[in-house]
Amino acid sequence: MQEPFFSYVPGASILHRLDPRTKIAAVMLLGILAFRVENFTGIGSLFVLFFAFASLSELPMKVFLRAVRPMVLFMIFIFLAQLFFTDGRAFASFWVLQPSLEGLDKGLKLVARFILLLLFAALLTASTDPSAITCGIERMLRPLPLRWLGISSFELATMMNISIAFLPLLFERVERTKAAQAARGMDFVKNPFHSVPALAIPLLRGVIRDAEELALAMESRGYQGIRRTSMHELSMQKRDWKALFILVLIAILILSL
Repeated sequence: MQEPFFSYVPGASILHRLDPRTKIAAVMLLGILAFRVENFTGIGSLFVLFFAFASLSELPMKVFLRAVRPMVLFMIFIFLAQLFFTDGRAFASFWVLQPSLEGLDKGLKLVARFILLLLFAALLTASTDPSAITCGIERMLRPLPLRWLGISSFELATMMNISIAFLPLLFERVERTKAAQAARGMDFVKNPFHSVPALAIPLLRGVIRDAEELALAMESRGYQGIRRTSMHELSMQKRDWKALFILVLIAILILSL
């Protein structure tokens, strides 16, 4: 069976050996940078930077394409919404819809930014073990005064890690539900309005059941939401500081373009 997207792929590359906090901070910086650049030159530079990181990770491109494929319809929708509903100079006319040059510019930039976010997130999850991500997030959040909010850094990191782990499982369940409904005679093309509840209701029921089973499994194993020891003893090495320093320099260079 095909591996779900946003899943960890074991390896021994340079990115695999970096501290998870380094990679988390890098993805946060690159995500902010993706929405800060205002021209196609900066966006193109970020794509070049991604391909450079992908080559360093020694992972096949299909790992990253799997992360983008489920969001294609959503990105087409936001592109068309920007194209037809942004005021500006119209370059064509389709009945009452008039696509504008400004809408085309905004649509392409917005779609490119979403693709960059998905690619950098896939790069993080594919090169970092989920338990290491949890440990890295917990260590980064530990200095914050989260006790005033009634939550600990360990609980917050655990919730974020569970969300990341459940995302590929959610889309895998969508595919299974679609296949099951198609086997029962449901045509998703001819009956789009009838297929939505036929897909959403069993999907929601399955997600709730998975959440209940996970809660019971965690409770039976004695989970109490307090900080525990970890199999990952994190320690920032010289290569981590060098990687962050180089990334900051690259970010400043891209912003200056």
